[in-house]
Amino acid sequence: MRIPKPLILFIDAYDSFSNNIISLLETTLDVSVRTIKIDDPALATDEALHAELRHYVAVVCGPGPGHPEKNEDVGIVRKIWRLKEEQLLPVLGICLGFQSLCLEFGGKVQRLKGPQHGIIRRIRHVGERGKEGQQSIFGRVGEIHATLYQSLCVDIGQKESRSGMREVDISCKDLVPLAWAESRDSLHDDSGIEDDIVLVAARHKTKPFWALQYHPESICTNKESKKVIKNWFMQAQVWNRTRRQLPISRQGLTHGQYATRESLLSQYDQMLSQDRRSGSLSPSPKALRGNKNSVEVICHYRTIQFSTNLSIQDLVEAIQDMQQDHIILDSSNAYEKAVGTADVRGRYSIIGLDIAESTKFEYTTGSNKIAQVNVQRGSTTSQDTKSFGGIWSYLAQYLHAREVITGNGESPFWGGFMGYTTYELGLEGIDVKSESRKGGKHPRPDLCFAWVERSIVIDHVKNMIYVQQLAPRGKADDVNAWMDSLTTKLEAALQQTSPLPSKNEIRGSVISITTPTPSVYESKVLACQSSIRAGDSYELCLTSQTHITLSKTSSKSPSSWNLYKTLRHRQPAPFSSYLRLGAATLVSCSPERFLTWNSTGRCELRPMKGTVKKSPSVQTLSQATALLDIPKEKAENLMIVDLVRHDLHGVCGSGNVQVPRLMVVEEYKSVFQMISVVVGQIPPPFAPETRKYLSEEHIQDAERKRYTGLDVLAASLPPGSMTGAPKKRSCEILQEIEGGKERGLYSGVVGYVDVRGRGDWSVSIRCMFKWDDEDHTSAEGEESETWHVGAGGAVTALSTAVGEREEMETKLAGTLGLFR
Repeated sequence: MRIPKPLILFIDAYDSFSNNIISLLETTLDVSVRTIKIDDPALATDEALHAELRHYVAVVCGPGPGHPEKNEDVGIVRKIWRLKEEQLLPVLGICLGFQSLCLEFGGKVQRLKGPQHGIIRRIRHVGERGKEGQQSIFGRVGEIHATLYQSLCVDIGQKESRSGMREVDISCKDLVPLAWAESRDSLHDDSGIEDDIVLVAARHKTKPFWALQYHPESICTNKESKKVIKNWFMQAQVWNRTRRQLPISRQGLTHGQYATRESLLSQYDQMLSQDRRSGSLSPSPKALRGNKNSVEVICHYRTIQFSTNLSIQDLVEAIQDMQQDHIILDSSNAYEKAVGTADVRGRYSIIGLDIAESTKFEYTTGSNKIAQVNVQRGSTTSQDTKSFGGIWSYLAQYLHAREVITGNGESPFWGGFMGYTTYELGLEGIDVKSESRKGGKHPRPDLCFAWVERSIVIDHVKNMIYVQQLAPRGKADDVNAWMDSLTTKLEAALQQTSPLPSKNEIRGSVISITTPTPSVYESKVLACQSSIRAGDSYELCLTSQTHITLSKTSSKSPSSWNLYKTLRHRQPAPFSSYLRLGAATLVSCSPERFLTWNSTGRCELRPMKGTVKKSPSVQTLSQATALLDIPKEKAENLMIVDLVRHDLHGVCGSGNVQVPRLMVVEEYKSVFQMISVVVGQIPPPFAPETRKYLSEEHIQDAERKRYTGLDVLAASLPPGSMTGAPKKRSCEILQEIEGGKERGLYSGVVGYVDVRGRGDWSVSIRCMFKWDDEDHTSAEGEESETWHVGAGGAVTALSTAVGEREEMETKLAGTLGLFR
């Protein structure tokens, strides 16, 4: 019989790095970690908390936004420091946990003169003193370089001296200082540090309490810091063996949960099981079963070779009615061979066909209802998402029931869901109330997916077109007849070219443009920095909206398709898209991939932070890299990388997330961008080598509850590059600073998840969108439409109000240039 691993309890203060710490603990120590929230109502009483702690060998009090003096920010953590002697167990505090420990035992918590978020510092510690520090958690630990995320610091009586470690006068007699962050590296340091002595580690003299102010789990904290974690746990185990009064209980289930989220398919399965047990199996789950275990559906396809420089817009116009609904995912810079890598250029363009006749799935936040709209049949059905475990569980099961395993191995998409989600859908997923949704029903969908059975995929590397249709294997004759007709149109289109619309056509239709007021935007930047200095956020991705009113009756009025063609010509990008889907129209030239995954569960996110515009003075990659190699730009990127790792760990589990590319500068046609690549592996439902030992029932049960790419998508919204960190608190702050105004499709995502279990999504930036219900007819009979353009940037402690406003205006100008 296997001996269970020791359990560590992690107390989560709603931070966006918590899962990274849990992964660090589980991969560095031979332990299993369970987690609770700081405000868990089930542990509100001392009796309940004490009963829970009996199961654990140690506790880790994690980082989080806020101030340790506020009970709502620390919650249960405060009770940990106040345990009676017989209830004591080893504890490690990190950041907020560190501050809370020091505050409890006499330290003063105050603001840093220069907040440090995503800044890497040399850590001086007692282990470097030789024998003097060998018995501490820093014993035999070498040089540490660690990431700091702090606006607050602790004063336990240290003198103002740069020598830090040697000149301290500790006024808090119960605390022993262990480590300090080194002060600025040089007179030319521009990381904002202004504080001489910053304490970053301490322990209690008599109780088994240790704490760190730096982040040992950050991707930029060096591996030497792992020794500190090992030393802490070794000392914790010694304390448990020699001084713990209450034995560790291994009986019964603990209240704490594993950090990995329950899979969407498992949530659905639980709801189905409840219905079966109650004898009230609703018809809704049956409706999702689709073709599973019935007629075999395959992806029929045909291949067409083409010469280079294929015109996507000509192709679309030749085969589609441009007045109808469309979904076009377009690598519009695929032929910019002289610029950037293949990832920068993009490889595939995907055209969804017959979108007007496709079934559309629409969901509005807060409604708990998903509508299936079939225009061709003239029908709309609505179902309660609660009965499926939520909107994402509903979609996961719908897709799972229609899985296809036979098709073109060269194509990344065979058919399935294509569409968009709004920023506000992401807010609902992290339990942040959208101010724009209050006060009544919101008429517009925050998620709109079309179920696409016919599609075209263009491989710009192999110069191949794949014509595809999902259909039963026995329907090959009908499929071939359709493909013959479409192929004829495509081959004719390959010989055609058409001019782009002129700028004058678009400019002449403008009625009004309302842009952000510079002084107001700068004041919002300062408000963001106020929250950062208070310790409520590390980084806030502030955005603004520009509203453009265009005439629809003028002879020069452009169609949304012409707007898209002009924009993609002006700023080609690897993840451009054109959507006319239900009530929304989106024109996007996004350079940022959000998330992609393949059929084996390999996921990749590419957070993009740090931009330099090409100019006469900045023309080469090396010049741009030098400009972006500064603490502010690198900190912006690093904070989102650590946040993305946390999101991925929540599905992939400990040890299954890597960062193969960190803060790399890439070249695009008009800008240079700093990107990172974060990769995760979704664990299989069971190890292949164990299959022969499992019963068929066990295998089917595991398959029915497995994780999919939709789990990662749901766990990662809204995109961290559009929120800041910690995500939940930052979004709450942004709701207030941005005046509760809806971001809509801007800051949302666009893409697909296909029947083979693959997906690809981009962040909706460098875009414009409109809603049909905002079209207006004046008393004079003039028809108009309103387009929205979002722009913004990441505000940090090192930002300047003018600099952030100029960055926002630079990003805005790319899209707004269509009309000026």
